[in-house]
This record gives sequence, structure tokens and C-alpha cells, in this order.
Amino acid sequence: MEEADKAILEAISTFFLNLEDDEPVSNDIENSVKEYLEAFREDLYCLIEYPYVDKVYRDSYYSYYSSKHADYQRDSIRVSLFEPTVTGNEFLDPAQHGTLNKKYLGYFTIRPTLNSLFGRSLINPKAMLESDFKACLCKGESFVFGAKLQTEGFPHSAQDEETILCAETTIWGLMEYFSSRYPDYKPVLPSQIHSALKNLIFQRQLPSMGLSMDQISFALKEFGFGTRIYNQNPYSSGIYNLIDCYIESGIPVLIGLESDTIGHVIIGIGKEYDHTFDINTVKKTTFHSHGRDKEFLEHTNFPKRYVVQDDNLAPYRVIDIDNPGEHYPGSQGFDDMKVDSVIVPLYPKIYLEAELARKLFLELIKDEDVGFDFEDGFIFRYFLASSRSFKRHVSAIKEINTGLKFIIVSSKMPKFIWCGEIYSSESSAKEGDEPIGLIILDATEANKAGIDALLFAGYPDRCIRRDENNFVDLQGALEKYTYYSNLK
Repeated sequence: MEEADKAILEAISTFFLNLEDDEPVSNDIENSVKEYLEAFREDLYCLIEYPYVDKVYRDSYYSYYSSKHADYQRDSIRVSLFEPTVTGNEFLDPAQHGTLNKKYLGYFTIRPTLNSLFGRSLINPKAMLESDFKACLCKGESFVFGAKLQTEGFPHSAQDEETILCAETTIWGLMEYFSSRYPDYKPVLPSQIHSALKNLIFQRQLPSMGLSMDQISFALKEFGFGTRIYNQNPYSSGIYNLIDCYIESGIPVLIGLESDTIGHVIIGIGKEYDHTFDINTVKKTTFHSHGRDKEFLEHTNFPKRYVVQDDNLAPYRVIDIDNPGEHYPGSQGFDDMKVDSVIVPLYPKIYLEAELARKLFLELIKDEDVGFDFEDGFIFRYFLASSRSFKRHVSAIKEINTGLKFIIVSSKMPKFIWCGEIYSSESSAKEGDEPIGLIILDATEANKAGIDALLFAGYPDRCIRRDENNFVDLQGALEKYTYYSNLK
């Protein structure tokens, strides 16, 4: 990206600073561009456009910057990314737009707010040097020189330090993601975030002084979510396990970080799995089942690193959850941050949350009537899914028994379900593996005890299906069902 570095600095110099050809930009701007581009592959081609109307910056411009005494420009620069070589003729020839679309890896914008240059972006992880991970991704369309192009990514933006800080940026990013995937939600602009909070905040909102986790949760609730806040201490399975479970479910989570001097919030969007670890080193959980104490492994305890969107860094940074400030070496306050709390943006009719779902899964496994006596050392993995996407996954498995497939895809289920997969001790519970057990719970059932939430259970010797208020034993065992993932 060395040539792109020079071209972007030249564009900033020409369009924002009106410098002469021999006048260099400041060291701060040069370092900011260099640090941002260091995370990208070297072989990418960039197309630079100016003027570009960035809807997020324009909203901040009209609600804030235009009212200041100093002159601020309202137009931005857009940089589109491609692999490998592209030519101008590909944009002008409609017959080549399909090929061009395959090369397109998204875009980022550069704002005329020189203290914080990088604005809204949607970048395919393939554009990054580090991309061997699974993450929550959404599709986005762009018109680049008249060509309609599409890619996948997770929205990202740096804070501009005046109208949007880390809190507003994470709210904006979440709403961009969910609005592109579900019709229940709409994208929001910075002024709409401030408007949603105006009756809750008892001082001026601009320039922004940031938001507490409670205020962030309130804003998301106003935008249609049934938010859930977890703090570090009360949860028996640990806040890290809850983060892992929700990200495994394909739900981005807001992770609140604290040090002695600084508070910050980032979005957890994915995982970098480690399939080379020694399974004997994983912490074991003990519980009493079918008349004896057993040990099993929880998938949430498997070693992994997390993919986050941090508005102080380039997109898709990968962190150790125990050391979330690892990309801030020597930066006082940031380098010793720890996870303090988590906000989960749930669909409002999901009443069964992760901690309770885990307890119900384990109760059902050891139930004499609807459970199964699994051998010591089994692996337990659980996640939230939409019943539609889960049934689509089952329907696409060619090897599964057609009778069992019909039973699952024709079963009456709510919009969202909890799925528990049980793997043998010889498995590593990764993509392509076959579980020996499958339990499906109703995510709209908040009952704290009993088997009211059970919809389906599949074991090595039988399957059980809920039929209205009764449970029916079915002929045939669970076979050829494979690992399900919401992450791409």
C-alpha cells in the first residue's frame, strides 16, 4: 500500500489543505495514514474519489461543524479497494462490471476533520493482512464511477472526537450491521443517536463527552433492541464465556473496557479459532448426571482470539480478551484496560438469555426422561440462531436421514432458538464435525425450571420432539447432522 499511502496523502494535501506541490502534510497526518494502512494487504489497488458525500460526516457537519466560526468542508474523500489490477475501461464497459465486482473489497472514507481522518467504511476482511478468522458480516452496495458493486464486511469508523466518540461510533456500527441484515432495524446517524438520548442526558450533548454503558444500552433499546447488560462479577460461567457464546451465535456485542484512568467501548464481531491446542489443557466442568459425577468440556473455554472493531484502530483488530489493549503498546491507560461489562443487542422477543440457556441445557442432559447418559469428556457447545437459518442449514445437509430432516424442518419453532451441540471426547468441535447430540430450546421461553423450553432433542439412541404439550419419542438416532455456524 506504499503507492496508495502517497496518493492518499496527496489527495488530503490537494483537497483539504490546499498545499502547494512541494509542501508536505504534517507528521501527525502522515503517521495517521501510515498506521491505518499498515493493516491492509500490500497488493491492493485503490481508486480515490473526490468530492464524495459521506452521509455520516454530512450529518455531523450540518448538526455541528457548520455552526462553528472556522470554515469546515462538507465533502469527503472515498477510497475504494480492489484486487488485483483494475483499469478505467472496466468501469466504462458494463460487460466487465461482473468481473469488477469480484475484485471489489469495499471502501473507506476520509473526512476533512484533520484531527481524526478516517470515517465510515465497509471493508471485506480479505483486504486485511490478518484475515484468518470468522466474523459477523453484512452485505453493502456502492456505486463506484457508475458501477454498482457489492461486498461483505462489518461497518467501521473512527471517532471524530467532537460529534461521535467511541460510544456513538459503536451504536452507529451496530445499527448499520443489523439494518442491513434484518428489516426490523434502521440505520441511524449521529444526530439521531443524540436525539434518542436527549431526555436522559442533563447537559449539552455537543461536543460529545461520551456515554456510559447504561446510556448506550438505553439508546439501543430506543432503536428496537431488547438489550441485556452483563457486568464482570455476578455470572457463574464468567463474562468471557458469555461474550464467547453470543459472538459464536453471530451477535456482535459491545465490550466495555476500563483502566484506572480511561473508559472505552469496542464491538466484538468474530473469533480467530485455534485448532492446534492440546484438548487436555482445557478446563473441565463437573456436574452430577444419571447417578454419577461427570466431567465435560465447554466450547466457550477453548482457546481463541477475538475480532473487534475499535474506533481508535484500523478495522478487524484481533485481540486476546484478557489483554484488550494489546494494540496500544506504551499508551498509558489504554494498554492496561480490562473487560468491565458487556451489552448484548438482542431481538426484543428473546427472553431466554445465555446464562439461563446454559443451565437448562445441562438440566435436560441429565433428565431421566428427555436426557442422555453421555460418556465423560464430552464437549458442549451452545449458541443462539434464527430458526429459519438453522432449518436452512439442516435442509442443506445431503447425508442426513430424510425422515429426520423432515421432522426438524417441519417442526413449529419460534423466530429464535437456542441450540446445544454435544460432541464426543474424540472430536474437536469444529466446522465439519458431527455432534452426537443436539438439543433445541425455545428462546421465547423464560421459565427458569423444568423442560418447558425443550423443542427437540437428538441422541445416539433416539430423538425426541415436542408435539404441543407432549414429548414424543421418535424412531432413529441423530446421525450425519453437522456443526452449525452463524459466523462467516
